[in-house]
Amino acid sequence: MKSELHKEALSALRSGRILILMASFLFLALLTPTMLKIVLPKVLGSRIAGDASQEIHEIMNMTQLGCIRSYVGHVFEIGSLIVAFTLCGLTASEIHGNTWVLPVCAGKRFAQMVGAKLFIFGSLLMITSVLALLANYGYSGLLFGFELGVLPILRAGLLQGMYMLFLLSCLITWGVFRKRPIAAGFLTLATAYGVHLITSLLRIHPYTPSGLLIHVHELTPAFDSSLLLPLGVTILLIIAMALITIGLLKRLEWNGRSAW
Repeated sequence: MKSELHKEALSALRSGRILILMASFLFLALLTPTMLKIVLPKVLGSRIAGDASQEIHEIMNMTQLGCIRSYVGHVFEIGSLIVAFTLCGLTASEIHGNTWVLPVCAGKRFAQMVGAKLFIFGSLLMITSVLALLANYGYSGLLFGFELGVLPILRAGLLQGMYMLFLLSCLITWGVFRKRPIAAGFLTLATAYGVHLITSLLRIHPYTPSGLLIHVHELTPAFDSSLLLPLGVTILLIIAMALITIGLLKRLEWNGRSAW
């Protein structure tokens, strides 16, 4: 297992995935307060003259809490795209490029290979989510004034990271199922946005991973009992998708990879 973890960590570094994810999330975290405090009021104010311009500035009198919630919404909309197309080749490229043939012939277990990807890239997404939210918290506090302590931010970052781990599991499973990176990325996005849309329409957020995003948006410091259901469902789905992925890998004919 150590060799698999080492391999995935080196792959994350050499492929630039760590840099892409970190830079993208931090850029989004710092851009949101700048847009809300400086750019958007000036753009709207320059297009509207007189008293109406003053009213626009009053409407745009954003607070730190509103800024953080705006960033959280952007992470679901834009961050999901970044994750999907940065990590879409985690398993699909391994199969399509025949890079798993030698490890399989050497007796490596699929559970170890899949587990290593989940651990390394899941940890990366968790750390990135927390750091980016802390960056947004700090910068928005400087611009708008601090309204929150750091505990709600840490809680929200961990829950956001857990949701990203769910997206990662979707990417790994769809990658084995479709064996094409771009297809895996699009299917993961369809899963994420589709689940969110359906749960919004049916009001069943507590029974899906989308429920985690509701708790992220609340920005409260405590882990209350209402969080247990969406968190438990998310963990069960991650485990189920890992088992499905391992089962699909075992069914593949590894001496026939060149046919794909």
